[in-house]
Amino acid sequence: MASEVFVIKGTNPAEMAYGAIKKAFKEDAAGKSVLLKVNTGFKGPAASGICTHPEVVRGLIRFFKERDVGKLYVGDSSIVGTDSMEALKSAGILGVCMEEGVRCVSLDDFGVEKVSIPDPVMVESLKLSRLPFQVDILISVPVIKTHMYTGATLGIKNLKGCMYQKDKTRLHRIHRQPPDSSKGKCLDYGIMDLAKVCYPDYTVADGFIAMEGFGPSGGTPVNLGVVVAGHSAVAVDLVCLRLMGMKFNAVPHINLVRENKGFELKDLRVYPENYMDYSRRFVLASEHDLHQSYSNPRMVDRGACSACHAAMVQFFRYHHHEYADGPPVTVGIGRDLEREDLLCGSGQDGSMGSSGGRVPDGIVVVVGNCTARHSKGFPFCKGCPPVPSQIARTIKIGKTLGD
Repeated sequence: MASEVFVIKGTNPAEMAYGAIKKAFKEDAAGKSVLLKVNTGFKGPAASGICTHPEVVRGLIRFFKERDVGKLYVGDSSIVGTDSMEALKSAGILGVCMEEGVRCVSLDDFGVEKVSIPDPVMVESLKLSRLPFQVDILISVPVIKTHMYTGATLGIKNLKGCMYQKDKTRLHRIHRQPPDSSKGKCLDYGIMDLAKVCYPDYTVADGFIAMEGFGPSGGTPVNLGVVVAGHSAVAVDLVCLRLMGMKFNAVPHINLVRENKGFELKDLRVYPENYMDYSRRFVLASEHDLHQSYSNPRMVDRGACSACHAAMVQFFRYHHHEYADGPPVTVGIGRDLEREDLLCGSGQDGSMGSSGGRVPDGIVVVVGNCTARHSKGFPFCKGCPPVPSQIARTIKIGKTLGD
């Protein structure tokens, strides 16, 4: 059976989103409840590529209001340490919802549902917001972005925001070998498990202002000027990859979900047929690796979540120049961080290897609440996530090894 995907190019994101969902949506929505699951995982300004464009949301709201839906919700659950409603407000989405007279919500406010995974690979169950299971129609409204862990984050991965509060970090901290490491990492297989129980009915991907580089929050905005919509999240994600200049098989978690859902590339139908005229090559996160970009400070990462990584991206962006001519600095992050990791030499990739000796005359700090157990031995910057400027202040009072 053919899976249709519609790519709309233009200059008015509200009209583009309206036109895209109108082409993709084939059912009677009257009286039904709808959740527009936007992407406000990180707090960012409107039209920055960090969060779903508010005018894309407006276009979708107007489409469903015209179809007399029973209840219409717009919402997300942000990363640990970020207030979801503050993120929705900062992105301009709360304001649009107020103007259009619909409910803008934090998914966490609807309680938790522990959902068992059928034929689990990485996790047997997940804690999810109840709202996605209470509505009749679930629509994923991601931003088209590159991603530092998964290569890209689109309609499938956007539903990771349906996970309840701190359970979002679980898929980043799976301590078991993936079934086939050539197909993906633990996180990729974990997203596949999530998609077995939390999968959108439609996806409308916001590529009006997209993001390349060190996404999902530390990259560079891209004026791609498209909105992409379809019934199948796999199909929409695949088309978005092509618009980003990537191959269909470039992102492991999409490949795994595609295989699990039995989606065949021969069934993909994209309109217009010349949609690749709108594409451009995105700079990948792997081409903007923190360790390669900045030799000092060096970062030791042992199981940190995306919230801490996002904070470190911002720290490096705004403060790296302060350490160019100074002593070596080591910043340790992550729940699995051990003291030995901080007292070892540096590997080629910038992580701290176990074979080296103690770092001479270096400053060592630990960052984020997960590292608090090391606070008696090293200067500690609290926060979940930590504040970049506070990381810099902690380094200034850092303890020099050997003192």
